[in-house]
Amino acid sequence: MFVAFIASGDGSFHTLDSIAAVREAHARPDARVWIDLEAPDEPELLAPRDLFHLDDEALDDCIHGEPWPRIDDFDTHIFLVLYGLFGLKEVGEVEPHKLAIFCGPRFLVTIHRQPLLTVRQVKAHCGRHPEVLIGRGVDAVLCALIDAMVANYLRVADRYEERLDALEERSFRPDVDAGLLPELADLRRDLIQLRRLATAQRELLRPLMTGEYDFISEALSQRFQHVRDHLSQVIEAVNGMREVMSGVYQNYHSALAGRTNEIMKVLTIYAGILLPLTVIAGIYGMNLPLWPAPESPWSFWVVMGIMIGITLLMYAQFRRRKWL
Repeated sequence: MFVAFIASGDGSFHTLDSIAAVREAHARPDARVWIDLEAPDEPELLAPRDLFHLDDEALDDCIHGEPWPRIDDFDTHIFLVLYGLFGLKEVGEVEPHKLAIFCGPRFLVTIHRQPLLTVRQVKAHCGRHPEVLIGRGVDAVLCALIDAMVANYLRVADRYEERLDALEERSFRPDVDAGLLPELADLRRDLIQLRRLATAQRELLRPLMTGEYDFISEALSQRFQHVRDHLSQVIEAVNGMREVMSGVYQNYHSALAGRTNEIMKVLTIYAGILLPLTVIAGIYGMNLPLWPAPESPWSFWVVMGIMIGITLLMYAQFRRRKWL
């Protein structure tokens, strides 16, 4: 899908849906254009290449390429690969989606395979208030896109923290189930992914806020710094959650050890009660004339009474010591 926003020096704004109209509008030296390509086919992908002289290899990386944020500097423009955490499938579960961006002095091209909520929000804002974004320059649109993506990082971090709080609460229960460990492992992988993306994109923002590119306004440096600070908050939040996660692991193993000790205590008590009974039964069953009146029928009941008495005595002793 092809959508373009045009801002002219006379203060007029237009939304275009064809590359021919964009080419004509961009021919004016005061025009600024933002082209968004969602799931583009080959003709749509090649159209901005011919108009803005984009690098072929970078264009190929828009759809394929390695899954890692990066920034490349070409003489007339820069190429950025960003990853946003979108496509919420379940509570707390997210999926990284790639957003490729070409930014030059008077043009911005965004390319993505899936619909991205943040891009849609910025496009809607640009359609309602073009003077706030495209009217200020394509670098303002670039900053708005990155800011929206990073804001979603913060929301994702909050979701992960909610998941961790629930797991921590479960870890304190004596009857904690074994399903806690797989959930902790899944959360750990999600946190590692979030931290890697946030760290890489924080470093990617450094040249944008230090004025390395002439077509990035110095007035936006503070805003890029603000976005970078948000990424630092995400990284700090992840580091804190990883420490809490270590405590959850310890709680789980402590609860498991405590439950095992309770089981062993009960088994030991049962064994302690049965031990003297086993000794008596073993001696009595030797078929030797060791018992008084072994041929008398009441001798059996005497032995049974002794065994029951020992059992009750040991049970009372265990109860007095609060072992039962």
